[in-house]
Amino acid sequence: MEVKCIMDILEEMKVGVFATVDADGMPHARHAHITAANEEGIFFMTSPQTHFYRQLQENAHIALTAMSEEKYLIQVIRIEGRVRPVENEDLRKIFADNPYYQHVYKDEENADSMQVFQIYEGQGFYHSLTQSHKYVFPIGGGEGSVTRTIV
Repeated sequence: MEVKCIMDILEEMKVGVFATVDADGMPHARHAHITAANEEGIFFMTSPQTHFYRQLQENAHIALTAMSEEKYLIQVIRIEGRVRPVENEDLRKIFADNPYYQHVYKDEENADSMQVFQIYEGQGFYHSLTQSHKYVFPIGGGEGSVTRTIV
């Protein structure tokens, strides 16, 4: 399986559980929208007013997990890596065709109140629970990144 295919699956999952730690080292997890996923990384956004934002600014390490179930097929994707803010000018390009973005952030005021983040490096793990397929893959490796099958 190619990294692009896994990223397409992750993007279709739409929502993941993002985990961070606070300044005291206490873990925090929350659901957030996976706005885009490709060979360059995973993109999501949050308001600078949130604890999530502050935790990302204080510690760039993040974990993400998402799951989908469609008839017999159950797929889980887990990511562990580093995150960085993305310039808001790039926001409209990244999310141009995303209906969620268009629905929630219809006007310039709302769009400018959000910060986009990119999980730009790390490692991913894909597991089809019903087919026993397991792969590890790099995050942010660019086009042509390869997966490695694990048993």
